[in-house]
Amino acid sequence: MIVILSSLNGRDRLVQMLDALLRVRIPPGTRLHVVDNGSEDGTPELLGSFLDRLPLVIHRQPLRGKNRSVNFVLDAVSASLEPSELVVLTDDDILPDPAWLEELEASARAHPDRDVFAGRILAQWPGSDISHLDPVRDHFGILFSLTSGTEGPVKCQLAWGPNMAVRAHVFRSGVRFDPRFGPDGSEGYPMGSETELMERLDAAGHRAWFAERACVRHMIRPSQLGAQSVIKRAFRHGYGVGWRRQRQAGAPGMVICLLKAMKGVCAARLRRALAPSADPLRQDFEEAWALGLARGCLYQVRRARAVTQFGEGSCERRAAVRTPVKD
Repeated sequence: MIVILSSLNGRDRLVQMLDALLRVRIPPGTRLHVVDNGSEDGTPELLGSFLDRLPLVIHRQPLRGKNRSVNFVLDAVSASLEPSELVVLTDDDILPDPAWLEELEASARAHPDRDVFAGRILAQWPGSDISHLDPVRDHFGILFSLTSGTEGPVKCQLAWGPNMAVRAHVFRSGVRFDPRFGPDGSEGYPMGSETELMERLDAAGHRAWFAERACVRHMIRPSQLGAQSVIKRAFRHGYGVGWRRQRQAGAPGMVICLLKAMKGVCAARLRRALAPSADPLRQDFEEAWALGLARGCLYQVRRARAVTQFGEGSCERRAAVRTPVKD
């Protein structure tokens, strides 16, 4: 088993995670691959201080992007892994239960016909009042990457970034995460870094299992509880959904996607006009999500046109475009 995570200026939360990992029963032979993704907050020094206490392998990837960092490790190690071995994927802001890795390994042994394993993700709230988020409580899964379920078969799409595992043979075959999705140090990135890959695995016929007892807690930061943070995350989620849907659906799908986005924006604005004091956060959330959906859809259309015009394989010609497609 190997564990992969990346961190970009996440020292304050990473130190809590590493401390929690000291209490995790780590299966023999497990290596924890941690990528410093260009941090400037002392993350490399922090990682070095845990080398004698955890089976860490430290990587440095200055090109920012979570998926790019994970692919960096996969390129380096996947060929050396046993096909049935687990590649556990997580984030730098989780607090794992002591039995976390043991439970994932037990599920993999019990279900050799499954290639993907999803675990429970609960919230570790910062202690501040969150009642102002009640209007968007049914979107907490999107906002804070929380998921729960019962032991049993699920779609790969229910495996989320903070707590998931994939058998090594999937990556040995050349499958990788799309670096255009997920955190990259900017505010406007399209969410869905793991979901994009899981959708591809579902389409390819891979099967998944929900390991209910493999549990982590996701550290929610106070800065994530503000209205602006909620609205930005709604936009990023919609952006990722629109991009993925349009990539799969072609021209008819673009029309449907844009109509849905326009309907969502208009509905949110109409509700605000009719009842401006009724759940303004929810109205803003829904409008931001719909705007993100439209942006993702249109971005993929523009990108497809550019590829058609200039040729997917003609790097020189594509680099010479004076007005490149903007993200």
